[in-house]
Amino acid sequence: MEKTAEDYMYDDQADERDAAWAESELLKGGKTDAVLSCPQCLVQICFVCQRHARFADQFRALAARHCEIREEELFVYGPSGLLEPKTEATPKHAEVFRLVECSKCQARVGVADADGVYHLFNVVAGM
Repeated sequence: MEKTAEDYMYDDQADERDAAWAESELLKGGKTDAVLSCPQCLVQICFVCQRHARFADQFRALAARHCEIREEELFVYGPSGLLEPKTEATPKHAEVFRLVECSKCQARVGVADADGVYHLFNVVAGM
């Protein structure tokens, strides 16, 4: 029997190969609480993250994709507990965070600390 175009397009092993690739390249054997996407363009930005203990819509991660850290946009936690732009009046001992944007659409998705940990809070979480 001669093969048709449909026979060449069907691959019964494709899902298994795709899952193995995602496990080795994206998850790298780690556990994750969610897969995070940009809220504006929906590009996936994080595959291995940990959900914040108190704030269910916040995550931290050691790596992110399709993100840019804006070294010139610095933030600190103000007296109200919210992120505020760093100013001359900011105490010297305050922990400084850098803005993290989606590299595809420039949406602000979170901040990065001095240790390179991403704190992502303007994201869409899924699995």
